[in-house]
Formats: sequence, structure tokens, C-alpha cells
Amino acid sequence: MLQLVRVARGFTQDALAHATGISQAVLSKAESGIVALDDARLALVAEVLEVPIDRFLDGAPAGGVLSACAFHRKRASLPVSDAKRIRAILDLTGLEVAAVLSDVEPHVSVPRETPSDDGWTTPADIAYDIREAAGLGNDPIPDLVAVVESLGAVILVRDLQATKIDAIGSWPEGYRPLFLLNASSPADRRRFTLAHEFGHAVMHSEPRTDQEREADQFASELLLPAAGVRDDLVNLDLGKLALLKRKWGASMAALVRKARDVGTITENEYKKLNIELSTAGYRLKEPVDLPFEQPSLMMQRLHSRLENGATVEDLARLTHMLPNKFHTAYLQEAS
Repeated sequence: MLQLVRVARGFTQDALAHATGISQAVLSKAESGIVALDDARLALVAEVLEVPIDRFLDGAPAGGVLSACAFHRKRASLPVSDAKRIRAILDLTGLEVAAVLSDVEPHVSVPRETPSDDGWTTPADIAYDIREAAGLGNDPIPDLVAVVESLGAVILVRDLQATKIDAIGSWPEGYRPLFLLNASSPADRRRFTLAHEFGHAVMHSEPRTDQEREADQFASELLLPAAGVRDDLVNLDLGKLALLKRKWGASMAALVRKARDVGTITENEYKKLNIELSTAGYRLKEPVDLPFEQPSLMMQRLHSRLENGATVEDLARLTHMLPNKFHTAYLQEAS
């Protein structure tokens, strides 16, 4: 737990040693379980890492959140230090969310399903099953966040302090799927990213060789079901793509890829449209700003607890957080 909190806060062992006056060797042994820090040293560490001491004493459920397979969607090469820090943030947040929802059964109304190696069950087939479970038919999804939450997942928007990652998520056994969306991502990319991460959670309880392509295929079919969007994807130009972006809530680039995949444009037309997108500067920023979708499941549960007599201090103790940190993370950011 000491290592998890340290990494989530962005400290190396050397940096924490310098800030606390505790030797790096002692911290290393403490993280490895070889020695236990005395109360005075533990208080120093807790003060620097801005957590109550009981965060270290409570630990984590065996075989639970910390052992989950996590996935992240990134735009470019992500520094190892950032990847480790964001993974630690996911794990720590998972413990906090589990504490808040401890009195609610982790009911998830979608099954895990892995694409078959023989191609019989594809990522698109699995996305179709999800649409059926959510009662979506082949229509556009006005609010993807609301749909994914309705299926049992927890979604939070966080400043991940890294521009090269869009989201990270996991689905530990016995828990709800948890997704952290980077607050800096534009709305259209955030929607596709959530669909992509949801695909990972549903399909990839274990890593697979082609898992990124599979998650993309799942996301494309979830947002743009072939049976519903095909008739729209004819006679495409930039103007029509902008209109379709507003209707379907997917980027113009994603719509062009879908048109190629469903066969309404040729490979040459696909290349031509991509050149036009690049020439217009739409690879950097597309026209038509989509509304940002806000998660509500955690806020509803927190407000329910508050209305039933709990205080912010009570909820902070429950999640092993300082009250000001809890308020910023779970109440202020969503208000």
C-alpha cells in the first residue's frame, strides 16, 4: 500500500526519502514488507503523501483491485513513469470506489465475452450484444457515459496530468468495471475512448495479441452500428461528415473508417477523404464540438449517503482520504 500511494502521488523512493528524512533503504524495505515503519515515520510519510495513516494500515483486498488487468488508450509513446503513476491512481481509486459502493451489490448486466480465434464471434458481434442488453437497437447513442453506467460500470473524469493518455480502465473479478477518463481529451475522442476501454473490459480479462484492434472494432460497432449507419455513409464529403458527427457522436475520421469498413466507399475514396481531412487541419481539431458527457453514478451514491446523515468527514474516513482531498476528487470536480 505504501508503494501504491507513493507511485500514485508521483514520488520516487528517493524523492520520498528526501521529503521525509527517512532513508531510501528503509523505505524500500518497508514497501517490500521486510520492516514496518514506526508510528512517527509513518506519520511523516502520510503527511507528505497527503493521506491519513490508516490508508497504510487498511491494506487492499487479497486478489482484488491490485491484481486486475488494466488497459489504457494512449495517443503516443507514454513515459514509463507516467504509465506506472496512472495505473497506481486507477488501483487507488478502485479501492476508494469499492468503499463508497460497499453497501451496493456490484451488479453488472453485461457478461464478459472473448472474441473467438476462428472469427466466429467477432468484436462487432460482442458490441451488438451489448447494444441489445442496453436496448439501443441500431440508433445513435445520445449519452454513452449514461449507457455504460446503466450497465454497471463506474466512470470518473480525472486530470491524469499526462497529455499522451486518454483513459485507463479495468474490471477486477467481483467488482464493477472502472474507467478513468482524462479531462483533457476532447468530447468526441472521449466517447470513442470510453467505448474502446469498455471493449477491453468486456473482451479482455487476459491480454491478447490483437487486443487494441479488437477494442477499436468493438468501439466502432458500439458507436456506429453497421445496420444503422450504413445508409448515412454514402456520397460523403467534409460537409456531410460534419453533420453525421453531430448525429452519431463520433469523429469525422471514425466515420470515414466506418464507411470503408462497411463498403460504402472504396479504398481510394477513403484515402482521398483522409487527405481532405488533413488538408483542412481536421486531424488536429475537427469542427463540430460535441457536448461533454458527465458521469453520475458515484455522485448519486455519495449524495444518497450525505442525505442519510453521513458527513464529508465520514466519507473521507470510509475511503481513507483526507477530507479536502475527498471533496476535491469526488464532490468538487463533478459539481
